[in-house]
Amino acid sequence: MALCNFPKLEMRKVIILNFPTHGCINSLLGTVSELVNRGEKVIYYCTEEFRNKIEQTGAEFRPYHGLLNEFIIKDYDIFRLLKFQIEMTVDKLEYNLDAIRKEDPDYIIHDSLCVWGKQIATILKLPAVNLMHSFPIVSSSELITFYNIPVLLKVGLYKFMDFIGKNSLKRELRKKFHINLALGDTFINREGLNIVYSSRHIAPSSAQKMDDFYFVGPSLFFKSEQSDFPFEQLEGRKVIYISLGTMHNDNPLFYKKCISAFAGKEYLIVMSIGLATNPQKFNDAPKNFIIRQSVPQQMLLEKVDLLVTHAGMNSVNEAIYNGVPMLLLPHQFEQKLISQRVSEMGMGKVLSIKKITAAKLYEKAEDLVSNPKYKKQALKYKSMFVEDEKTSHIKATDKIFNYISEQDK
Repeated sequence: MALCNFPKLEMRKVIILNFPTHGCINSLLGTVSELVNRGEKVIYYCTEEFRNKIEQTGAEFRPYHGLLNEFIIKDYDIFRLLKFQIEMTVDKLEYNLDAIRKEDPDYIIHDSLCVWGKQIATILKLPAVNLMHSFPIVSSSELITFYNIPVLLKVGLYKFMDFIGKNSLKRELRKKFHINLALGDTFINREGLNIVYSSRHIAPSSAQKMDDFYFVGPSLFFKSEQSDFPFEQLEGRKVIYISLGTMHNDNPLFYKKCISAFAGKEYLIVMSIGLATNPQKFNDAPKNFIIRQSVPQQMLLEKVDLLVTHAGMNSVNEAIYNGVPMLLLPHQFEQKLISQRVSEMGMGKVLSIKKITAAKLYEKAEDLVSNPKYKKQALKYKSMFVEDEKTSHIKATDKIFNYISEQDK
């Protein structure tokens, strides 16, 4: 595909609004940097936790104002996420809408979970682009599965309680801002242009058929560099890297199962336990374990033989980019969908995080490392991802420029 660099006649101003999690932000940063490099004035709203990452792109950082500026939901409960998104949308509209209006932007960019981003663009009558860190869920069959029935029942109960409640948050949105929030706005926030930071080759078939979803490939702009990580200990070893990402990592019971599974075995285990877990709990860990609260993941994946993961899209993209097979332990429906696709493509196996045992963990990991078919498939898709990643930020920016130019006509 030929890349088109659209000429800039004058600098435009874009406001970027993000849902405050690492997973929602990391994929966007390469495109933000490219927008800045091409002369756009980029103003990026998010929480203070992400200021450093965002400022590395050259964008101007603005902290969200309001009462809700921290996203902490135990076990990533989708029902609680839905409720939190609506609460945060009310909060961000009340405390940030006037400031954004005064910025007088030409267009809005938001991520797929940022409900207030879509709504602010609608209120201000501005063109908007949706940047997606994960697969779009465009088919009801992808939501209605045996595992998701309890979640859907909770969502249905929430909608019923909202209907009968006189002072519900959705009623507040309708009354104050004339917004009738649809369920789809909390999961996708679909716009006329929706850019997906993954490969069309691994997307569900339903998403591949949608013309308004543009797959650019993975974007790995932000690399955490930790000079104190003992990479020399990995030399000549079979290495298994275990990480539950940034949202699910407060799980000491799981980490104890990992220690039981691999203690004294031939593998070197690197385990990232997250900032919420006290590393002193593992002072007596076996000698074949390196346990850290955080690790330089992208650099580490270049040197490991297996990733044990929660199946977040960013971690999966990074693993495929480095040709690493995966043992997938999804926590919610989006991750289950991603895990299913990775398994179908022969790059990994899926286990239930709730039912996993130390014996089963070792058995599956041993098969994934020792059976060359998984590595072969991972290397096959690696070549596609490496090629796509070189230009994903360029393709995304070209598409944004073209789309916004069309809206201006």
